[in-house]
Amino acid sequence: MCRGLVCPLTAAYKVSRMSATLRDWQLLDAWRSGDRGAGGALVDRHFAAISRFFRNKVTSEHDAADLVSQTFLACTETKDRFRGESSFRRYLFAIALNHLRAYIRKKHKRSAEAIDFGIVCVCDLDPSSVSSIVARRRESQLLVRALREIPVDFQVVLELSIFEDLSGPQISALLGIPEGTVRGRLRLGKERLRTRLSAIARSPAEADSTITDLEGWARDIRRSLGRAEGQDP
Repeated sequence: MCRGLVCPLTAAYKVSRMSATLRDWQLLDAWRSGDRGAGGALVDRHFAAISRFFRNKVTSEHDAADLVSQTFLACTETKDRFRGESSFRRYLFAIALNHLRAYIRKKHKRSAEAIDFGIVCVCDLDPSSVSSIVARRRESQLLVRALREIPVDFQVVLELSIFEDLSGPQISALLGIPEGTVRGRLRLGKERLRTRLSAIARSPAEADSTITDLEGWARDIRRSLGRAEGQDP
């Protein structure tokens, strides 16, 4: 069920009807009590979102798969220390974000130094790299590329907004940052996105078509990702 993820909890597990009705914390409690199937269900429930989180923020598809694996493996190692102060989803995304930041520091060869993620972009890591997201439509391709060319802090909130269809308050809760910060990053992120789209589009009309229907092109990208992962479009 983990679609290639190296994770012993989900090697041969298939989510049952019963597990599909349980809340995250109920599955986590069962997992802590030794129910490996519950752990597999919990991982499977959040796999697609965590996979999408990494797909456009790294320099290769292999790196994306590796970071997904690292995130869930870290979850298995720390599950007994999770006290429920936040949602399990926020806990999982906090792990994913930490792994992403460590990856970027390593790529910059600055593991021990502070990096301003409000400045650094994914394309800075390797200008010749491309996203592991394969989009069919030209506007979708432009959107994927432009997102990689804006600072990571802005890319993260924009992708959560348009790929996961999360509101400002939901992104705030998920990332553990003030809602005002989220609103500011969404506003500035869209401005930077428009600037990058204008620079790489073939025409002003193509740039406008992309920026004015972000949600539509994001749905197109989601369908492409679903097909790549063997899901129904």
